[in-house]
Amino acid sequence: MKRVYEARDGLEAHMVAGLMEQAGIMAQVRGDMLQGAVGELPAAGLASVWVADDDEQRARAVVRDFEEEQPPNPEPGPRQRLRDGVRGQGAGDTGRAFRNGLLVGVVLGGLVMAWLLTL
Repeated sequence: MKRVYEARDGLEAHMVAGLMEQAGIMAQVRGDMLQGAVGELPAAGLASVWVADDDEQRARAVVRDFEEEQPPNPEPGPRQRLRDGVRGQGAGDTGRAFRNGLLVGVVLGGLVMAWLLTL
């Protein structure tokens, strides 16, 4: 057995496996049930598609066609924009953002606790 595709999630892995089965290639998805073990955190790279050694070349052609049909990611997400410094902030500024969020949370938490103690 050969791994021919590493998916972002179980849904994508099963989609690719379905495309391979439509092409007459027996495919097996492995690792798709492991995502439940990490809870709500994004768990990329756990699900993968495996095929028999003889079908590897045909399966890679199916994967290549699938990847070519996928639209490009038009815009980076907020975390990537922070890292790249797109909005006028320097790269690696995530530490400052975390500290500011932590400070706001502590202040709001203290205010709520003070209000609850006065009841």
